[in-house]
Amino acid sequence: MFFFFAALIIAIACSAITIKTLVGYSDLKIFYKIPASILIILGWFAPLIMKFLSSTAILSGNLYATVSHLLYGLMGFVFILFIAIMLRDIVWYIIYGIAKMTGRSGWHIHPKNLSLLGKANCLVVLFSIAVSIYALYHGYKQPEVRELTFYSDKIAQDMTIAQISDLHINRATPLLRIRQLVNDINMLNPDVIVLTGDTIDDNVVLIEEHLKALKELSAPFGVYSIMGNHEFYNDIYASKRVLNDHGLTFLFNGGLHINNTNVFIAGIPDLGTMYERVNLWRTLGKSEKKDYKILLSHTPNIIDSLSPGLVDLVLSGHTHGGQIFPFHLFVKQANRYLSGQFRVNGTDLFVSRGAGTWGPAMRLFAPADIALIHLKKKNKQPAS
Repeated sequence: MFFFFAALIIAIACSAITIKTLVGYSDLKIFYKIPASILIILGWFAPLIMKFLSSTAILSGNLYATVSHLLYGLMGFVFILFIAIMLRDIVWYIIYGIAKMTGRSGWHIHPKNLSLLGKANCLVVLFSIAVSIYALYHGYKQPEVRELTFYSDKIAQDMTIAQISDLHINRATPLLRIRQLVNDINMLNPDVIVLTGDTIDDNVVLIEEHLKALKELSAPFGVYSIMGNHEFYNDIYASKRVLNDHGLTFLFNGGLHINNTNVFIAGIPDLGTMYERVNLWRTLGKSEKKDYKILLSHTPNIIDSLSPGLVDLVLSGHTHGGQIFPFHLFVKQANRYLSGQFRVNGTDLFVSRGAGTWGPAMRLFAPADIALIHLKKKNKQPAS
């Protein structure tokens, strides 16, 4: 319910601002103003429209996927357009203010000059289209592989872990993309594969073929997954059952030793939705002091509540690295650790930008990634 009202308020406010700024202050004929306004409204209301369509049987199959891609693509475009308009107007008024103070102002650069404003609107729309195409390209592009190495004297044998996060699989996700991702991960030949939440973003019954593709993930020491907030939204118990049924060990306040080594891997529920059910002592209860402990937590902010030495490495996702700039700035307010590698109170943290997208299949200055993590004994660390 909170999501609905928050999305509704944002959609109404942003629609009104975008329409008034782009269309209201122009000399466009009503014939153009009406369809432009409708497209803007559809873009901002895309999440609510898709929420309604996904909960009904009005659309299905390829038609549902097409509508989803179009609406969310429009949402991404109007977001970029909104930011572009705001930035343009800020710069424009600053320039006009400076010109006014120096006695060089005039109607030829006035922000309310409709002729000039019409040309500026045309340019900002073309710019937004170009940026949207660029963002779509990077949204559909296969994730890049990021290699990291962590050293510890606790590690008895070298090990590689492939981390993939935030797939957000739903009925509109191209099945071919999931199959290609699975193939790319398997080609890395990791010892272990971990999925750090938001793997499922739909009714599990409607994405059965996608989940069958995940079953092809292969690693000699196992494939492990944890809960993200979107598994919670789409029935955590169904998600847990179906992931286990497809060969992924679902870690839920629990852990185990990898292949009888002293590398211990554990997973907890998502902090944002089920914090009261996170139990770190139970999660790490089977570990020993000598173990190299890896904690899978969808939300990276868990790092701030960990006692020094409790775990050695935390692997997270959730943030998408901001996904579409400048949304990074807002995501950063909710998540101190946006993406990349950190060390906090003696514990290593890696935050993946994720391999999928939520909403628009766009990425702008936040490329998708798969992490290939090398664990090595400390005495093998190269001299700096």
